Amino acid sequence: MAELQQVQDQVQERVVAERELGECLVEMGHVQAEDLEKAVQIQQAAGGRLWPLLVRIGAISEDVLLRTLSERLDMAYLRQSEDLPDSLQVYHFMCGSPIKLEWFLDRAALLWREGDELQCIARDVFDGLLLETLDYFYPGQPIRFHLAPAHQIDRLLDFVKKERAIEGLFASDNAKQLREMAEEAPVIELVNNLLAQAVDMDASDIHVEPSEESFAVRLRVDGVLHTRLTQPVERFPAVASRIKLISGIDIAERRLPQDGRISARISGREMDIRVSTVPCAFGESVVLRLLPKEREDLRLKNLGMEADHLQLFRGWLGSSNGIILVTGPTGSGKSTTLYAALEESDDGVRKIITVEDPVEYQMPNITQIQTHAEIGYTFARALRAILRQDPDTIMIGEIRDLETAEIAIQSALTGHIVLSTIHTNDAISSFTRLIDMGVEPFLVASPIRGVQAQRLVRRPCARCAKPTPPPSLLAEELAALPSGLLGDRWVQAAGCDACQQTGYRGRLGIYELVPMSAEMQDMIVGGASLNDMKGFARKQGWRTLFQDGLIKASQGATTLDEVSRLTLA
Repeated sequence: MAELQQVQDQVQERVVAERELGECLVEMGHVQAEDLEKAVQIQQAAGGRLWPLLVRIGAISEDVLLRTLSERLDMAYLRQSEDLPDSLQVYHFMCGSPIKLEWFLDRAALLWREGDELQCIARDVFDGLLLETLDYFYPGQPIRFHLAPAHQIDRLLDFVKKERAIEGLFASDNAKQLREMAEEAPVIELVNNLLAQAVDMDASDIHVEPSEESFAVRLRVDGVLHTRLTQPVERFPAVASRIKLISGIDIAERRLPQDGRISARISGREMDIRVSTVPCAFGESVVLRLLPKEREDLRLKNLGMEADHLQLFRGWLGSSNGIILVTGPTGSGKSTTLYAALEESDDGVRKIITVEDPVEYQMPNITQIQTHAEIGYTFARALRAILRQDPDTIMIGEIRDLETAEIAIQSALTGHIVLSTIHTNDAISSFTRLIDMGVEPFLVASPIRGVQAQRLVRRPCARCAKPTPPPSLLAEELAALPSGLLGDRWVQAAGCDACQQTGYRGRLGIYELVPMSAEMQDMIVGGASLNDMKGFARKQGWRTLFQDGLIKASQGATTLDEVSRLTLA
């Protein structure tokens, strides 16, 4: 009876400790109170640890949880592969242990020795049976426990299983064991952890890319790809199938490109995820675009426009009719600008309709239409239909062809404000791009109110940015810029743990805005060259992307290197 009571006391202490940590996570803002209560209810009904349940329901990412546990429990957090022991070292030590190798695999535990200390990582470092067994077989020996991400533990366990299978193959000379080397991996946890890591890092995309012997997972953070994980290629089909399953994509189809969508709560945030798969040489390339449902920065004033640009753009939005074009390459923030413009236009008395492919952010009080080209529901066809819906403001995801351009122009000429994007390198080139599509020059000149080109530059990390003197080689260029906008806080990127050693954290826009004046209309109709139009715009005070970037760099909002990378390459 005494032993039973002791076990019951230990269980109760564990429950109390877990609940205390859960409350601590709530106080620190890592977990919401309702998510903690939900996890506790699941634990009471089904058992298991509270901490993994918080990760499973999307209340917190594994990385944030393990970092918090590491601080509170004084356990090292072995996050990177280089922090973990050599796989072969672990395998050989466990093979020589008095504890059977199969027992370690069943408990998802790994043991090795460094100096006089035993080292252990496991899925559950508080497993009572694990603690008792190690204490029994290694009495009096110091054991140091560590925390590690599930995918790193799985990688080591996979290695141990395969080494065991290979040794068995050579020992018995039985080729049948080759087929037994394929082990099922905890794919659900791996995919969930990847999504949570991406959300915690504010990544915009996840790239899952197979090669001949492995597959890599790369996250696009602030426009730059960073490799986060490399796994054996044998695990790729399971990971790809899991992503396709939860995004509603046909798992069996591997020969054609497919698109899907996921709506989920990840790391405490509601997310929409667009999924794209494309066949490649070693399987399928899978890309996930992460779109938070709630964005506090979706305001024009938060996008990085200087005061004169912001005033000019708002003037265009206040027009009774006309076209406003936003131009730039893929990933330059064009859609975000349009959504911010719609948010500002939504005054409660206007009918706003969008035609998009796909709908990226769902906005209240706005009718958003998704095109389906595969059934013939194109931009042009959707536009014809929505003109009968009595809109005041129309947003077109992209002007891709002559038919869409002509309907957009007709809409603007009949009393609508039309916002859209077009792919060109600078603002003035959008005029010649429309003419190249087949639009008559006078139809280009008449309805357009203004064109904005943009790029996204990275913000320097606030923790590690270092002051730097103004660039002497650009003194003449700086002297030509409005003195009221220039600052004296030039910085350069350094790199620290807070920014993953990149030197940057977050992004903002740099812009060039060209209003449509009567003189510019005459030049377009008269067939003026691109250089002539740029020369005229420059005399009217037009700032290039590089010049606007210099203003941001002088204010310490970005760096000269970043501006040069985006505008001079």
